[in-house]
This record gives sequence, structure tokens and C-alpha cells, in this order.
Amino acid sequence: MKSIIVLMDYKAKFGSKHFDTPYRSGMDKDKLSDYFYDMGFRLSYTYFNEINLNENTFKGKDVIYTSSEDIGYKYKSYIEDMIYALELSGANVIPAYKHLRANNNKVFMELMRHFEDLTNNINAQVYGSMKDLLMHLDKITYPVVFKTSEGASGTGVCLIKSERELITRVKQINQRNYRSDLKDYGRSLKHKGYIRESLYRQKFILQDFIPNLQNDWKIYIFGEKLYVFKRPLLKGRGIKASGGGYDNYFYGLEAEAPDGLFDFAQEIYTKMNVPHISIDIVFDGSEFYLIEFQSLYFGTAGIPYSEGYFTNKNDNWEFVTKKLEVEKVYADSIVQYLENKNVKTEPIYHS
Repeated sequence: MKSIIVLMDYKAKFGSKHFDTPYRSGMDKDKLSDYFYDMGFRLSYTYFNEINLNENTFKGKDVIYTSSEDIGYKYKSYIEDMIYALELSGANVIPAYKHLRANNNKVFMELMRHFEDLTNNINAQVYGSMKDLLMHLDKITYPVVFKTSEGASGTGVCLIKSERELITRVKQINQRNYRSDLKDYGRSLKHKGYIRESLYRQKFILQDFIPNLQNDWKIYIFGEKLYVFKRPLLKGRGIKASGGGYDNYFYGLEAEAPDGLFDFAQEIYTKMNVPHISIDIVFDGSEFYLIEFQSLYFGTAGIPYSEGYFTNKNDNWEFVTKKLEVEKVYADSIVQYLENKNVKTEPIYHS
């Protein structure tokens, strides 16, 4: 039987699951093991802190792992170090490290959009400090969408209508360390020509504003299964569809997905080469726009809330009325990904 190493955090948590029990405990590991076992895979659960690269036990092994949304993303930073080291040591981490880097890191997500050639019909600029921004103020068109790099459920997102408002917002997202700032000021007095650090060094994104939108669509693709839900722009939430409450969304057939939406999402999924993905898409009546994406550790509420999923059969998207557990959907996508990968990489011998 084939084996997969599963990396958990220090709370023995793996993955993200809506309606998990206990609260915020992630996927049910017993159910996950059973679903993988039924498909010929044995799971081996390991804590991140048990990894020993000196033993070279991970080279060539398939590894799936959790991310984290801990306060300040401190443990998530540790996970990044571990996964990147495993990838460099020859482990087959699923998904690849770059996807973990983009998880709850919208600056890298935007950069990834470009180097993965995902879409080219919406522009975004990323900045690392106020001084970076000041070099480009004359190039910004208002209104513009402002996003902090970190944050879920629409936090950190707002519409900026003027240069003054933008500069104020950049200042607001930064927590000053006045002792360090004063020390740096002292350097400028002591050392001639010394350039002080910017007082505002929290990275952020400016993204094109698409007017007159009424909603967006959240799409999950897990292998051959596509889940969709429509998120209206609710009163009082401005331009943010995310975070409006799952009971206010429309799932499956009720999502009123426009023609071409699933094909657009499928193209992104294929380019990303991952077992599963969450994609936020808007439609202005003529074009689809990729707003954000995540390739791991994203919310899964669209699975239990939906009566089924869509699947592509003979170039037609058909709805399958069937409720499945998150663990089953996840396991199917991983196994399909591994089997397709093995078929593609299998050597061809000529007689």
C-alpha cells in the first residue's frame, strides 16, 4: 500500500473544515485515514517538530501538510521554513512551497498571478513601505482597491478615493515602534548621509477597481468536483463580498453562475497544477476577473452548505446532487493529483 506523510501543527490540527468538532480542530483525521485507505493509501501523521532532515527520511516521499492562521502568523512562518526545507531536501510537498507562501500573503499572491500567467485583465501593484508608494503616486488612478497583505474574510480591504485617503490608510495599518524610530533618528544625526528607515513598512496591494459589481463567486475545485457559491455585496460592507455570512450566500444551482465562469476557473486551476484551489471571481457583464486565490488551508463552508457539486462531462458542466464530507472531497483530490502526476512522469520506453 502506498503511503503519504501528513504534517500536523502542535495542536495535532490538520487542514481547515467548516463545522469541525471541537471548534477549530480541522479535519477529522480518522475519517481522513479511512477515505485514503479505501483508495489504497496509508496516512502517517507527524508533527512539524518531529521532522529531522539529517535522517533523509523525507526524500522522494509524498507529503501533505497544514498551514496556520495563528495571530501574527508566527507559527505559519515556522511552517513555511519547514516546508521549504523539505522541498529543497527532495520531498514531494503537496502543494509546492510557493502555494504556502501565497497563503494569506496577498502580496506574494499578486506576484504569483504574474509569474504563473493566471490573468492579465486586472492590474495590481505591491508596495513594501510608504517610501515605495511615494515614488509612484503620480501613476495611481482613483478609486483604487486597497488590501493589506494579511487578513481573511474581507479584513484589510477598502476602496480608496484620493491620494490623501491613501496616505492616511498606509499610516493606519502600521504599528509604530517609537523606541526603534528614535534610535534610527539618532543614527541620522550621528552619521552624515545616513538614510533613515521608512516609518511605515507594512506591505500592501493596490488593485484596479471594477465598478458596478453586485456580487462575486467563490469557487472550490477539488479534482473533478467544482463547488460554487454566490456572495452578494451586502449593505454596509462596501466593496467586500467576503465575510458577509454563509447564510447570506447562494450555493450550487442557486448561485446563478454565468456561462463561462466554470471554464475560466478550470483554466486557472489547470495552470496552478494543484490538487485543490479556492478562487474568487467577479464578472462585469463581459469579462471575468480573478480577484484572489488560495491553494491550501482555505475555508470549506461551500461543501457542507451545497447540495452537490458540478463536474465536467464531455465539455458540459453537470450538477451532481450529492452531499459529501470535506474529508472525502479532500482525499479524492489528493489521490487524483498523485495518480495523474505519476502517469505524466512515467518514463516511455521505445523498443
